[in-house]
Amino acid sequence: MSEVKPEPSQPPQPSQPPQPPHPPQPPQPDGKLQPPKKKGFSNPALRMMGIPRISLPSRNWLIFWSVLIGVGSSIAYDKYEQKQIRKKWMASVSHLGEEVYTNDRIPRKLTIYIAPPPNDYLDESLRIFRKFIKPVLNSGSVDFEIFSESRQGDIRSSVAQRIRDLRIKEAEKAKSQIDQGKSSDPNEEPEYVKRSDLYTPSDVLGLYKVFPKKIDIVSDDADNEVAGGVVCIGRGAFKEYMSGVHEGLLGPLQKPQAIADEEARRAEQKAKDKEENPSKYSDEDDEDNDSLKPVPMKFINSSEYANAPLAPELNMDTILKDDKGVPLFFEQPVYVYSVPTIQGFKNVPRKIYRFFTKRFFADDYGERTTHIVNKDARPFKQKDILMAKEEEVDWPPNWVKRGTERGSEWVQELAYDDRVISRMRVFDDKK
Repeated sequence: MSEVKPEPSQPPQPSQPPQPPHPPQPPQPDGKLQPPKKKGFSNPALRMMGIPRISLPSRNWLIFWSVLIGVGSSIAYDKYEQKQIRKKWMASVSHLGEEVYTNDRIPRKLTIYIAPPPNDYLDESLRIFRKFIKPVLNSGSVDFEIFSESRQGDIRSSVAQRIRDLRIKEAEKAKSQIDQGKSSDPNEEPEYVKRSDLYTPSDVLGLYKVFPKKIDIVSDDADNEVAGGVVCIGRGAFKEYMSGVHEGLLGPLQKPQAIADEEARRAEQKAKDKEENPSKYSDEDDEDNDSLKPVPMKFINSSEYANAPLAPELNMDTILKDDKGVPLFFEQPVYVYSVPTIQGFKNVPRKIYRFFTKRFFADDYGERTTHIVNKDARPFKQKDILMAKEEEVDWPPNWVKRGTERGSEWVQELAYDDRVISRMRVFDDKK
């Protein structure tokens, strides 16, 4: 057997003393230790400029600047996209604005009703109109007239009163014609009229023959199918407009005595409540403002629509027009824009999302407005009663509850009569 020779053992290594983690710093003349040098980049040229060392900011500063840049860039990007989208839809109808209008032609004119969102101010609805709707209308050379309300019921009462005034005017005209037919007695003294009603100075003075004759003004609204238009900003404004049209066409010409008595009773009860509990009315909204007259009650209830005659003073077999040949406002196409309303602490995430994505609203409103400018109209259908119905989902529950207790028109279902909506038209948004 072979023998295994033992390996020679290594000589023991001398143990080294442990090194300190940091070499001791020499004491300063005043007895204080020198602080450690800051990490960062240093350059002699920078030191000559007064910048001793460049280093990364601290963790807190990094978080602050990251959040600030992220939020600011999101807002800037959204505003930039809104501007580009607005330019896109304005360019799509700009060819209409480039048309030359002579002095005998008048452009289209819309009637716009604007109501404030529930539990909010009118400025919110006006801001939507000014930012997303008005630029497209101006680019398409479409004129408009705005009617706004500060209280519920103002739009409904004004629309109904305008229609009642037309009915009263037609009734008086028919009555005067009947009176003229009865007064055919030859012995009766003739009626005298003004000389200006018989002829004008241009008929007898030859100087006026040199000048051009009176110019006949033609309006773009003379077309029965797409004349003008009525635009409502907000579901509440649309409800009041439709209720006002029904009240004006189906209701009586004069206020019923029962309605007058009820208004007097409510005014008396309100005055009594203010005397007994003045603090209850200290924080009320504009609806209870003493400087404004109370909103008139409806002359007719929705349950009475079916049995009420349809404006017997007017010829409802044809399209009603004014003295200029333009169809009356309730004969023109109608449309409604929904106003987004999100309130409450639970909806804060949705509000934040909508705040950073207003470009989607700009695109939607711009597309809808182009259909109005391009006169895309169709007959009114029963489903059009539900236009902008999705807005009611976001109405504050507490506001809806108070409205139900007060009998508000906004929280009630919109009633209609087939005889009225069959005459109406609506702008088709192709949705």
